[in-house]
Amino acid sequence: MLTNTHRANCANAQRPGCTCSGCGGSQHGWQGWTALAAGQPEGRDDRRRELKDQVEADQRTGRQKFNANNRQIYFDLARLDIADYLWASDSRPKPNGRLPRDVEPTSVSSDLGQVDTLGRTVMEDTWPEISLGVDSLVRNESDAREVKKRLADHTWCSLLVALIQLIERINKALDLLTDTAKQFVRDALSRRFDSGLPRLVTDAIVRLVVDKVWSALVRLLEAHFPLLGTDTLRALRMLAIFTCPSVDHHPEVYKHAVRPLVGDAHGIITAEIKEHVVTLFTVWWRRRAPEALA
Repeated sequence: MLTNTHRANCANAQRPGCTCSGCGGSQHGWQGWTALAAGQPEGRDDRRRELKDQVEADQRTGRQKFNANNRQIYFDLARLDIADYLWASDSRPKPNGRLPRDVEPTSVSSDLGQVDTLGRTVMEDTWPEISLGVDSLVRNESDAREVKKRLADHTWCSLLVALIQLIERINKALDLLTDTAKQFVRDALSRRFDSGLPRLVTDAIVRLVVDKVWSALVRLLEAHFPLLGTDTLRALRMLAIFTCPSVDHHPEVYKHAVRPLVGDAHGIITAEIKEHVVTLFTVWWRRRAPEALA
């Protein structure tokens, strides 16, 4: 079966709701945001100015509108704050204001190193085998491409949120790799993912994704990656926020990733952006999904 092409605007999260069959969402957003985090501050400043120029205000009152455009703008501004934090908190040398990205992050002493390691190991590196597995399960090429597009629709951020919930509940790495924990993640994906094909095929695809991710988690543990603890939780939340194609339609990401990071003691998101994000999304979720605010 032909290999699908991965679009650069998917990695750079230039279009909310992107569903890319080339990466199944495994590279969506997070690669672009971490590239910004490693780049010169001027790049983030330019992006911030562009975003603020797009904020919509009521012509009569001058007040910012409570609409989807402004929610997306301020969510991206929060992502930029996270990128600023990742750059500023990284102690590695920054020649010309840039952090090195040309080697694998063998050190996990920085949050950016953890985000990179988790994203590459759990998501990017597992995708080729998942893609081939989908091709084997779904023989028709157009159907297989459609399945990969659907995988890009919140599968990876759902998986990350499930891992966040698991780590919050346990204190031993062995507990993370139990069959019960694995089933918890399967159930979380099953509730979110619909392949558009018969239920047996959908279940097989969910098992495929979780099995490959679980193998990646085992490799991380064998390499002594600190999978438990507040640092990993923070990195997973950042990765979920960078990855989610549209937090407007994913209350679990807002509840388990955005809200904890907004309240993080490190002051990752600035007070101004925090106020706008909380105000805009509180209005939205109060109507749409009150459980996101519980």
